[in-house]
Amino acid sequence: MRKLSNWLLPEWAQPDHPLLQYEPYLFRRNGERTGFIVQLSLLSVFLGASAALFAALVMRPASATNLTSLFWQSVYYPTLALQLLTLILALTLGASSVGGERSRKTWDNLRVTEFGAGLALRTRWAGILYRLRAPITLILLVRLLLIAGILYDLTAYGGLYTEILSAQAKPPLPEWRLDLLLISLAVTAVVLLPIVQIAVVAAFGILLTVAIRERIYALAIQMLVIAVQLAFAAAGALAVSQMIRSDAAAASSWSYALVYGYSAFGDWGLLLAQLGSLGEIWHRVPFGATISLLLMILVLALGLAADGMMWLAGHISERRE
Repeated sequence: MRKLSNWLLPEWAQPDHPLLQYEPYLFRRNGERTGFIVQLSLLSVFLGASAALFAALVMRPASATNLTSLFWQSVYYPTLALQLLTLILALTLGASSVGGERSRKTWDNLRVTEFGAGLALRTRWAGILYRLRAPITLILLVRLLLIAGILYDLTAYGGLYTEILSAQAKPPLPEWRLDLLLISLAVTAVVLLPIVQIAVVAAFGILLTVAIRERIYALAIQMLVIAVQLAFAAAGALAVSQMIRSDAAAASSWSYALVYGYSAFGDWGLLLAQLGSLGEIWHRVPFGATISLLLMILVLALGLAADGMMWLAGHISERRE
């Protein structure tokens, strides 16, 4: 399996690549695995305690219709906070990726070799994801548990839950089997969105530090991006929550843009990670069932955007004197 995964990786991401081994935090040192387990354990305890506290003090018992809904509502906001923290760390690590090389006077040595700067930046990009593997792992574990809940809920009502969702969709889906495809796309987007979002933010941070030499300007842009993301996540969470709790079904085009934008860039698909919430979106938002399809298109676009930013960062580094 390891040989197959290495074969699928590009040349710069091969474990034995010199520039990849140049990254000190990618070395497989003794105790590194222990550090990862400690980080993951501490984050898990913090997330679990936050979820339990939120369920006890904030959440209304009547709002949880079943066990999967209770779990989803309990971990939603703690997981959202963890995602925002991971995003901030990815941006900060990306924006500081070249500063260390410049301070050690090794950046010019990488730039003079053929494609040296571009390859070095890509290994730094992979290194950021490696350093953030503990929060990324926990974010994915939460989502896998939620997906297991979706699979469990699909067996409700004698397996007729998909037909119920199909009939209640706005407008009703022409074929109930289409539900399974759309739910599968939503599940796939829920898993992939966190990875590509973190990769894009890390790539943007690297591009920022390469394109803007003045640290004060780069820091100002970082603060602006973080503030916009926090404001968007908070405002989107409030707006979507009010829309779902409203007695009247939404029937305007803005509701589609709101749910899609928030699922794409606000909570990275957590809104779609519970079958009851997904059903509410299909019922209240016109053509809301197609949101999962557009999210998969967005995943591909973000992957291309991250790769494009890394190419541009390498191009600027090799051309700039």
